[in-house]
Order: sequence, then C-alpha cells, then structure tokens
Amino acid sequence: MHQKTICDLYLRLSLDRDGKTAIERQEADCRAWAERNGLTVRKVHMDRGRSGYKTVERKGFDAALAAVAAGVVGTLIVWKLDRLSRKGIGQVGKVLDDIEKAGGRLVSVLDRLDTSNDSTRVAVAMLAELARSESKNLGARVGHAKRYLRSKGQWIGGQPPYGLLVDTKTKKLTHDPECAVYARLIADEALAGTSLVKIARLLNEHDIPSPRGGQWNAASIMQLLRSPAFAGLMPETETVETDDGERKYTGRVFPYRDPETLEMVGIGEGIITVGERERIIRTLESRTFVHAGKRRPKPAGTALLTGLVYCAVPGCGRRMHCVGGSYQCMARRAGNQCVGASALAGTVDRYVTEQFLTKLPSLEPDDPLLAAIADRWVRRADPETFAKRDALTGEIQDQEARLADLEDARYVRGEFSGTSAVERYARLSERLKGRIEGLRTELRKLPVPSVDVSPMLDGVTLREAWTDTTDEARRERLSLAMDRVEVSKGARGQRIVPEQRIRIHWAGDAVQA
Repeated sequence: MHQKTICDLYLRLSLDRDGKTAIERQEADCRAWAERNGLTVRKVHMDRGRSGYKTVERKGFDAALAAVAAGVVGTLIVWKLDRLSRKGIGQVGKVLDDIEKAGGRLVSVLDRLDTSNDSTRVAVAMLAELARSESKNLGARVGHAKRYLRSKGQWIGGQPPYGLLVDTKTKKLTHDPECAVYARLIADEALAGTSLVKIARLLNEHDIPSPRGGQWNAASIMQLLRSPAFAGLMPETETVETDDGERKYTGRVFPYRDPETLEMVGIGEGIITVGERERIIRTLESRTFVHAGKRRPKPAGTALLTGLVYCAVPGCGRRMHCVGGSYQCMARRAGNQCVGASALAGTVDRYVTEQFLTKLPSLEPDDPLLAAIADRWVRRADPETFAKRDALTGEIQDQEARLADLEDARYVRGEFSGTSAVERYARLSERLKGRIEGLRTELRKLPVPSVDVSPMLDGVTLREAWTDTTDEARRERLSLAMDRVEVSKGARGQRIVPEQRIRIHWAGDAVQA
C-alpha cells in the first residue's frame, strides 16, 4: 500500500516555556523509532502549550488524526500515549476506532505499544485511564502547592501585573524599575476619574507599549486595575465545577483570604494601596449598569452582522460591534489609535440584506459564488469527512508538485544523466506516481456530501425564508455567502451612502460589491 511506509508524528507539550527542549526530545525519539522501523516521516504535527486533559482546541491533534484516518499515512507515532490524550479511553478509544477503520496503526514509542498487534488495545485502554488519573492527581498536588505558597505570602507563578516583578529570592512582588512609573500613571489617572478608553489612548499616543508589546485598550487597563496583586495582595482565580467533574477557571480574580483568619494576604509591594484599589473599583462599578444588585443582562438578540462587519480604516481592520444603534469600530472604543468607522446599524443591515436577497437569485448554476456557498454548507454539515478530504487533497497536491519538480530535473535541468541516474529517476517517478494514485483511490472512497441550493436561487422562496426566521439563522446564511462586510469612515454630519461606504467580500472573493 502507498502509505504503509509513511508516518506522521504528533508532539504535545502542556507548558511551552522559553529554553525548554522537551518537545524537541520527543521529536528526536520518534524520528529514531521511525528510522529503525523503515518508516519515512512525512509531517510533524505539534501542539505547544496545550493541555491533553482539559477541553481545549488542539489543531495539531486534529490534523494528525485526520491524516491517518483518511489514509494519507499508515502510522501515527507519539512519544508517549499521554502526549496524545489525557482524557481517558473515551477519547483514545475513538481515536483507535478511526485509525483502525482506515487500516492504520498508532505507535507509542516510550510505552512500546503498536496497535497493529491485536492485544495492544487492552494495554492502551489501561494506560489511557492511568494518564487521566495522573492528571487529576497532578491537579490536586498543584492545588496543594499553591495553598502552601499562598500561606507563606509567596508568588505562585505566572506573569505579575504591569509595573511589578517577582523577587527571585523572596518570591514576593517588587517594583519594576522600567515601567513602574507608567503603572502609577495609570493608577493616578483612574483615581482622578479618567475613563479607561482615555487612559489607553494616552498611553498609546506616547508610544508606551502594553505588557505584550502591542497597544493598550480599555479591557487591559480594566484587568490591571482590578488585579489584587496590583495592590500588593495575593490573587486567587475563581473556579467552578463543570458537568463532567472538571474544575474550570471563570476568569474572575479576587484577593485570596487566609482560610483561618479570613484576612487578605499580602504578596509584596503594590503599585497602589488597598484603599486606592477599593476607590478605583467603586468608580469602575459606578459606571456599570446595575439592576437589582446585578449587572444588566445582555439583550436577548444581537445585531444582524455580528462577527461579519469590520472597520475599513487603513491599518485597522478590527471588528465592529453594534453600540447604541450604530456599528462602531471596537479598536477606537477600546482606546487604540484608529479614527474609527461608524455607521447606523439599520442602514448597513438593510443594504447588506438587500444585496444578499438580490444577488443569489441572479446567479447562474455554475457561478463560483454558488459553488463556494454549497461547499461551506456541506462542510458545516459533515466536518469530519471534509477534514479527511482536505488532508488527502493537500497531500495529493504536494506529491504532484514533487513529481513535476522531478520531471523538470530530468528533462529541463538535465540533472539525471547516465544509465544509473536515469534508472534512479524511473524508480523515483514510479514511486511518486504510485503514491499519488493510492491517495486518489482513498479520496474516491470517501463520500461526497451534497446539498440542494436551489431554494436559494428562487427569489420569492428566499425572501419568504428570510422573513420567517431569526437573526441568528439569517446571520448563518449570510456567512455562507460572505467573508466579511467592510464599512469605511464617513464625513461627520453627512448621510451614509451605502454604495460608497459599504463593501461586501463575497465567499472566496469570487465577486465583490
């Protein structure tokens, strides 16, 4: 078979820290195993800083599984089974099923497991559950260590707030000589009642970089001012228990209190005092809509173009949200340096809606836009099948490019001269052609989902369906046909002319208006 001697590697590291070489060691061990067993490594899939226990997106994992499940490669190699997953046999079992259906195999180098051996599945199941149990126990140990450090008033890890550093000896916070003065400036402005947006603009105008090197915005200022550590207090992040028994961080941080005395615990120097922090928080909360002791709930519905409309000001390109009846550039509202586009939401919605309802019925059956709509529709309906099809199609294109380059080397660049060289060319060429044909065979085996888009070509039917549905469903249909809607900045006081300020990028850039 064309894929039996080809393998992919999957590598994962929960904590990605500078200077650490763990993931490089994983790759070296996996490559050595592949070489000893006569396998050629096609691609290395990698997830840095991604947990195998928590429910998080792992693009490397998804791509690796799609490749072996589609038959692009015959073997998926992992350094250790817990690198693949720590969610137990529930996830690992599905992975084994998908690989087995494709006639592939999973190899764990350190565990010395190879699923081509029928008896291996039992061992895999045991190790998968062991990895899950270890993750739970690790969480308990980490929690115990954090409680101990908190009791000693020592920093438990992570990046301290802007303007502060962790003393390597005492493990307590101290002022950062480079940016503590700017942190104090932020605090003074907040205490003076300056809005968060204006503070962010002040910092950006004077080219004072944020902790991550980019521009400041209102959200980052808010997070900094509310941080207990900014006032020299030990922070603690709230957690809740999920339906599957896991602990999940909510993102809400509050001062840690000693479980015996219930007193807040100090963590070293702060930029502000505890009293100043209370004043700042009261000011921030006074600007928040409150009803019956709770923040005002979000409106039941969201704007029609949420997630689709963007600011067209050069150099910005940020999303726009509906605020007070208008789509407004969120970069401008957050304090970033953008002049900020703004337009009445009703006007933009009506224009985009009419363009959608008018354009689709006018399309010919072979129009590229219609093909793009159909493709997006079926991809949403059956994402697993299309992940396999994409993996196979991408590999076919790569192999065809290699074959074309090989032929250029033979017939254009003249790199194969002499009897032995020509024979070597013939072997390489046949191998690539066999690989390509094998991949095409696997691709033909996969089902080709289809949808009936004819109702979208009937103007009356389309308008009736549009009228009878919700904004959420309308937004879903718009996203099938459009990549984005861009709104440029208009002159103050002038009525918006949609044709001049609104630009629709249709699916796949097939057509633009």
